[in-house]
Amino acid sequence: MTIVTVERCPNYHGEAPRQAIERALEPLGGIKAFVKPGQKVLLKPNLLRKAAPEEVVTTHPAVVKAVAELVIAAGGKVLIGDSPGAAGPHTRNNLIKLHRGCGLDRVAEETGAELALDTAQEIVSLPNGKLVKRIEIVRYALEADVIINLPKLKTHCFTLLTGAVKNLFGLVPGLIKPTYHAKFPDVNDFSTMLVDLMEFVSPALTIVDGIWGMEGDGPNGGTARELGLIIVGTNTAAVDVIMSRIMGMDPLLISTTRQSVERGLLTGDLDAIEVRGVKLSEVIQSDFVIPPGRTNAFPGWAVPFMPIAKYLLSTRPRIDRKKCVGCGDCERVCPVDTITMKNGKAQIHLSNCIRCYCCHETCTHHAIDLIRPLFQKIFV
Repeated sequence: MTIVTVERCPNYHGEAPRQAIERALEPLGGIKAFVKPGQKVLLKPNLLRKAAPEEVVTTHPAVVKAVAELVIAAGGKVLIGDSPGAAGPHTRNNLIKLHRGCGLDRVAEETGAELALDTAQEIVSLPNGKLVKRIEIVRYALEADVIINLPKLKTHCFTLLTGAVKNLFGLVPGLIKPTYHAKFPDVNDFSTMLVDLMEFVSPALTIVDGIWGMEGDGPNGGTARELGLIIVGTNTAAVDVIMSRIMGMDPLLISTTRQSVERGLLTGDLDAIEVRGVKLSEVIQSDFVIPPGRTNAFPGWAVPFMPIAKYLLSTRPRIDRKKCVGCGDCERVCPVDTITMKNGKAQIHLSNCIRCYCCHETCTHHAIDLIRPLFQKIFV
């Protein structure tokens, strides 16, 4: 039986996150069911970029702290680590700035946890990989005895959901990530890669920060949404199913979920996932704003019409020149080098754009808008 627990948590203050997480862990056997004394435990938050907690872009430090305290109380040795592409090259200096900007330096000071600053990486084989047989992963993840996944509940303009499965992509070092966007511009292929990675990493536990989430144009430029929830489970893909339902989405709209069903990682009857804690019907957000649907996956017969469909239906990024400061971050992360700088402003050559939205995800100045074509607004 697959169990996912959902518990209410009113805010990030004091003991509230820890108490909610402890309640959510009870049906699963508590933290000691996953952590043994002396084990190295990697906490993998979503640290998309250097962002203050109130921006609702990253896993809140109060949630990270609460989990770290529980792991340490169980005798585990805590390491906190992520390697987002938006933070720049995977260097020690960038990681220090990232941790400080996200408030995790204080978490480490207050709990005794260690921050992952090791920039070493290894190429590993994925024996069960359907699409990817080898992939680069940060070494500290390979050295961990236990991995606890700490995603943030957010939408995503490319994959629709920034959830439990997608969060593990942060174990691929820094600017290596855009190469996978370039290699797999189709969301289904990209999601296949994510499921390949999830099967290899196999986190023991996923704890979602859903106290405040993000709707709309996530994972960076959306709108903060108060939910007051902590979501916990051992099956990574099952957690995404429940997260999707809370967001008012059909879980099978998420490509990683569909593929998890096809691979037998999830039962085909998604209703068989048992939800403990609060009733799911009480927390579903029917008005949660999700990004417009993507059109980069076509049936075979439609391939000749892809160029015109891409133009008519695809949401496209557009530079807001008033907000653009010419920092070059979007140019740096573009996997197909279709962004250049001209007269101190970014410009996007849409004919080569693969609609991965890495630029939108990276921009800290919110200078990249996502524009829905009129045809899409009418017919999609």
